[in-house]
Amino acid sequence: MTDSFSGYSFTLIRSGQLTLVSNNKLMQLKANDIYTYYPGSRVIIESISDDYRGICMILDVSMAHDAQAFRNLIRASMIPISQFGNSKIELTDKVANRLAKVLELIHEYIQQPGALKNEILEMLYNAFIDDLIGIQAFEKLRLEFNGQTEEIFVSFYQLLQQNFVEQHGIAFYADRLHISANYLSRIVKRVTGKTVVDCINELLAIEATWLIRSTDLTVAQIADRLNFASSPSFIKFYRRMRGYAPLTARKQQPP
Repeated sequence: MTDSFSGYSFTLIRSGQLTLVSNNKLMQLKANDIYTYYPGSRVIIESISDDYRGICMILDVSMAHDAQAFRNLIRASMIPISQFGNSKIELTDKVANRLAKVLELIHEYIQQPGALKNEILEMLYNAFIDDLIGIQAFEKLRLEFNGQTEEIFVSFYQLLQQNFVEQHGIAFYADRLHISANYLSRIVKRVTGKTVVDCINELLAIEATWLIRSTDLTVAQIADRLNFASSPSFIKFYRRMRGYAPLTARKQQPP
């Protein structure tokens, strides 16, 4: 795989090493690392060791979007992975072995006929995604912040998940947390390296891409659903966040 493609993938490294450049960042993957690829990310593989072995699950956008668990993952992963600038998580032997078993079962069932094949695959897929969500939550809690900082950040993130479509400004979140906007800004910046507005905008861009590629809604309807003042303001926002217009994103949808 080089450059980018319109799909999602999860690669679990079982042995050896893989070196790649992901969005201009050099990344080295080793045994028990799991690498998550999101559509539009630009990846170049630099080197693969002779003893490399990995398990990779690749999904087209339509398959990924059909599962509610995956939508939960996209949102849950935005802060602990995307905002920290990493697309990988280092797993313990126990967790890596558990995920490997699920991926191997998925591989087996894909090749087997059966009346309940699709239902079984969906169950396994959701189990894999739910496990990843739990792992990412654990990774977030491992960060070395004091209790108050962690509590405020987690509360902010929960509010963000529930309200980002309707509430695009920092004042709402600060008021709900009973702290000042400046204090909330400092905490979010410390934890994520990003501003509150950056976090809101990234979730809006994720949701916008979801709606563009998964529905037949017009740009005007999507702008209205995401509470933008007008279609031009939404188009300008999306172009700034993703580098191209919304309709270009729709054309990139795989058949």
